[in-house]
Amino acid sequence: MNTGEEITNYLTILETFPNELFMEICSYLTSIDIIIAFSNLNHRFQSLISQCCEIFDLNSVNKSKCDFIFQIHNTHQWKSLRISNSDEKPYWMNHIIENYIFTNNFSQLQFLTVGELKDKTQTLFFSILTSLTNLIYLSIESLCAKEIQSFDLPKLKKLVFSSCLSIDWIQNFSQIETIEYTINHFCENKDHLFWPLTIKHLKFVLMTPVEHSLIYDSLISLSQLTNLEIYQLQSGQVPMFGNRWEQLIHSSCPLLRIFRFYFLFRPLSLRDLKQLMNSYATPFFLKEKKWFVNCHLCASDRGRLYSKQTMFYTLPYPMKTLTTYKNSLKKTMSTLPIDDHVNIYRNVETLIYGNYLPINNDFNRTKINNLVIDTQFEAIHWLHTLTNLQQLHIDSYGYISIEQFRLLLDNASRLYSLSLRKSQLIKLTDDWNDFHICKHLSQKIRVLKFQSYGNTSECFNEYEIERMVSIFGNKCECLSLGVQIKTHTIEHILSRMLKLSYLFVFIPGNFQSSIKKQLPRSRPLTMEWLEKQQTPFNRSNCIFYGDLYGNHFLL
Repeated sequence: MNTGEEITNYLTILETFPNELFMEICSYLTSIDIIIAFSNLNHRFQSLISQCCEIFDLNSVNKSKCDFIFQIHNTHQWKSLRISNSDEKPYWMNHIIENYIFTNNFSQLQFLTVGELKDKTQTLFFSILTSLTNLIYLSIESLCAKEIQSFDLPKLKKLVFSSCLSIDWIQNFSQIETIEYTINHFCENKDHLFWPLTIKHLKFVLMTPVEHSLIYDSLISLSQLTNLEIYQLQSGQVPMFGNRWEQLIHSSCPLLRIFRFYFLFRPLSLRDLKQLMNSYATPFFLKEKKWFVNCHLCASDRGRLYSKQTMFYTLPYPMKTLTTYKNSLKKTMSTLPIDDHVNIYRNVETLIYGNYLPINNDFNRTKINNLVIDTQFEAIHWLHTLTNLQQLHIDSYGYISIEQFRLLLDNASRLYSLSLRKSQLIKLTDDWNDFHICKHLSQKIRVLKFQSYGNTSECFNEYEIERMVSIFGNKCECLSLGVQIKTHTIEHILSRMLKLSYLFVFIPGNFQSSIKKQLPRSRPLTMEWLEKQQTPFNRSNCIFYGDLYGNHFLL
């Protein structure tokens, strides 16, 4: 038998593969990838797609793919949906809700995550929400709910949302067990918060000052509560003494097993601080519940600002974000026994490096994926804990040498997002000439944000655009930058960076007056202008928004 005949005998027609094998293949793909790859082949594949395509994350698709998905797939079968606006895609969620969600039916939807809701979008969304009676999980990034009437989602088990104090609309959720509530603004004062009595897990995140008594009083009727979390992220009130919590738990929340908190507040006298710590060092906290607390005094001296704060929190450190202020990790007081070893920072995902910190063994088993450099950074000391690094932001006060940047890139195999000033990138690439660094950036970076584009010197000229495109043109999907002129720059980016799904462009123009300072204003573009350029984009495949802050292209 010759070689040609052997090859022919080993060929297998795709159609002969069993359904189980295709289902296994589909388990490694997203629903969007499956639909785009296998739709419109034949009846068999359409049936398989219907069975395995139930989870949709629309944040990762461009306009043309989104159009195709809604044209080809029956939304009655969707079980999970995620849409939001972001720095990479502002206005995207608004477009999806107004043009797709409102005109389709999602009768089987169980999991729904949306971004910040405002004005028309919020009204439209809540007109749809009441019909989603199979929802089990709902997450809303932010809303203002003063005018929302109470209603019931009869199967809802978990609600995650950010809002003002107007939360009466959730009182009738008859099956809910978990609420994660971020208070991010005030519209009106409230003297009481009412929760469904079925709550077992309640989490507060305070982004603005809130009376602790308001939270405390709202817990009195929650006899089913097992988990309680309170995180005060802005400097606010001194925490309640431990004896008050002990009394509440004994009388109203006897099932409470997990109690986590983080409070940031102005320093107390040493005497008052010791009294506070001692109130959490009773047998109830240390022996019966085994709840331990730490207290740090820290100082921030960024720029001309200098302030002292006290961080008071349960162990292990409960927050996903940790800022290294001056002396912030120098332990001042703790109720944890000296011979007890706790992986203190195991929950940290974002490290804001705001003050030089020597090597610290407490960071050995962290899962940091986002690093913000706000001072001089020596990467060599942190490589052991940055193996999962995905996002890197170098702030205005941040500095890293070319050698340390190269070392970081060599070891950050998962890095995909970079945010910094244009002037910083020019230095870190040795004026675009460091081949090793440029190769790393070209292969890794899919999200690229240039900061401080309100400063004309940080905006790109034609030569810099050409150099930037030559490095990032192959992989970059989201780009934000300022350009000195629109001619031969924007069209060059759109024509050469073929993977782009979002482009933000700031073009220095007039100044917008404000009360205390002059804010830079971007020159507006129009869709008519875009259609006259020699790019592949027009009204049919591009969504365009222009505002005072810049021009947004959703591609």
